[in-house]
Amino acid sequence: MRLALVSIAAAGAGAYIRSQQTSGSSTTLNPTRFTPYYLESKEPVSSSGSVFTLRPPHPDESNRAVYDEAWRTGVWSVMFKQPQLQIGRDYTPLPSVSTGEEEDVLRFFIRRDPFGEVSRYLHSLDVGTPIEIRGPRIECPVPSDTQQVLFIAGGTGIAPALQAGYTLLRRTSSTHKPRIHILWANRRREDCAGGINDTTTTTKPERSWFSGISLSKSSTPNPVSPPNSTSSASTTLVSPMVRELEALKSQYPGQVTVDYFVDEENAFIGKNAILELTKSASSSGGSPPRNMILVSGPEGFISYMAGPKLWAQGMELQGPLDGIIRELDLKDWAVWKL
Repeated sequence: MRLALVSIAAAGAGAYIRSQQTSGSSTTLNPTRFTPYYLESKEPVSSSGSVFTLRPPHPDESNRAVYDEAWRTGVWSVMFKQPQLQIGRDYTPLPSVSTGEEEDVLRFFIRRDPFGEVSRYLHSLDVGTPIEIRGPRIECPVPSDTQQVLFIAGGTGIAPALQAGYTLLRRTSSTHKPRIHILWANRRREDCAGGINDTTTTTKPERSWFSGISLSKSSTPNPVSPPNSTSSASTTLVSPMVRELEALKSQYPGQVTVDYFVDEENAFIGKNAILELTKSASSSGGSPPRNMILVSGPEGFISYMAGPKLWAQGMELQGPLDGIIRELDLKDWAVWKL
């Protein structure tokens, strides 16, 4: 059923985009061929990641309709091409952070992976370089009656978490106030500098999903200034991703909570954090079709939380539910691996 939902949503978005192509436009984002966009800026987020802003070569009003259709559906991505090796990788666009943001640009949070051919290629590019992309590809529809989303994100998995929040909360009305709870895990504090937990208090450390590499730990964590601080000195200590999460909370007060977990501080997402949020949501009257758990991040992170995804007949499938979420036996929650 879940695979059918994705197929239907993707087919709908694809049909709409193909109808737009009949006008002869060559700069409209579409899932069947690569379109050249240009790298407008790279904003560092940490020592290993940046926010990339891409712009089509010419203003194209059709792109706004393409983006809006994907935003209404759920979590979506576009594929970047590495032309030298003729390979591609999917990345998740970040939602607009303000109403004044230009409608035709796309922004992506991309971490430089020393073993990732596409990410290393992208980080080597200069501003103004053309980049070929195609999409959108619907990763996970968010049903219109969804009331609660628990998003478990690892590293750059915060990008689809912001997407899910943007899609879900746009449906807010006087009678419908959906909520999203985000648990965000990072290896280092610099990746989420300035982030302050909304619900989780300090508990005894639990084992990290990430093992095998020893991270240097200082005896005293670096101090972090609150995200709402107005001084220029403290502003530099706040990660751009944290600022975007704070903006989402400000726009939808009482509907967004975020908790941060940092490996080098011995803070890891464990069963207790998940149980507390799912119990509070279930007690508010949620029913199975209206409660979702989404998991996004590196493959090892997803496997630890919910079991690995599988490949069969050239398609990536969800695979059986496993990991610590299966151990919690959350019958009232639909689980999706991104």
